Amino acid sequence: MVKPSLPPASRWLACALLPTALAALLSSPAALASGSVGAGAGGISQYGALYKQGKSAFFRKLACNRADCAIKRSEVNAAMARGLVESLATRAQLKFEESSTDALVKRLCPGEGATGCDGKVDEQEAVQYYLSRRFGVDR
Repeated sequence: MVKPSLPPASRWLACALLPTALAALLSSPAALASGSVGAGAGGISQYGALYKQGKSAFFRKLACNRADCAIKRSEVNAAMARGLVESLATRAQLKFEESSTDALVKRLCPGEGATGCDGKVDEQEAVQYYLSRRFGVDR
């Protein structure tokens, strides 16, 4: 009976690729995933955290599917975002008339109509950043 054997070049290739294949199998799935949402090796940047905080506050306090929400999630669009970003950017200025978006902005911390703001980030700033990035609104 003849023993099967690999040619020298094939044997060398198998030995060279074996450690790489084992490392790939033993790596965490997050390290191999493309487009993952996790923090990754470097963590979340300060702007990534601000974006996430703004998105969370926006959908928690302004745009949702509850009856008491001012904006329905299905109505969120670039024009609406532009109006909110304008109101957020000019919130400290004196205005003769308050727009509907100016009133919405006050629901976010540290606005007059906001609740539970103790120790929270400036939700107005975070939502402004989120909407500007998400909808490409420049001010």
